[in-house]
Amino acid sequence: MRGEPFPPGAWHLVAEVCPVTTDGRVLLTQRHPEKAWGLLWEITGGAVLKGESPVAGAARELREETGITLPESSLHPVYVQPRQLPGGFPAIYHSFLAVFDPDTQAIRLQAGETVDYRLMPYKEFLQFMMTEHYISFVRQRFLDHQAAFDRLMAEHIGK
Repeated sequence: MRGEPFPPGAWHLVAEVCPVTTDGRVLLTQRHPEKAWGLLWEITGGAVLKGESPVAGAARELREETGITLPESSLHPVYVQPRQLPGGFPAIYHSFLAVFDPDTQAIRLQAGETVDYRLMPYKEFLQFMMTEHYISFVRQRFLDHQAAFDRLMAEHIGK
């Protein structure tokens, strides 16, 4: 539960979503300047709430941070990976690819969370992600599983 102390020995569940348009552009958001890693870019993600499944948390985070509403069945699992969060908390990352139609979904940024967004062709995203403007540990998780992202992109976008 948000605001409660993190119990010793507990694992934090994190849901991460790589939103991609039907024509193959990746949606990136820029973090609010007052948040940790302020003004850096990333894909959508956040904590799974108590009692929430990872896919439900991913769909909620996508809706809250970007305004994109998709059914859970539209989120394609990419990987599950235990990892240390910055600060040393043990976390289990559940990553999903979500394909959305930009003509039917309006992007609305969440106040206090995100301040800007970009839609980048996948190849351009792969280059941008390697810059200092992208959060390094989010980059590393992506790179660790890029083959799975590439496979899903080919399967669901055909690019």
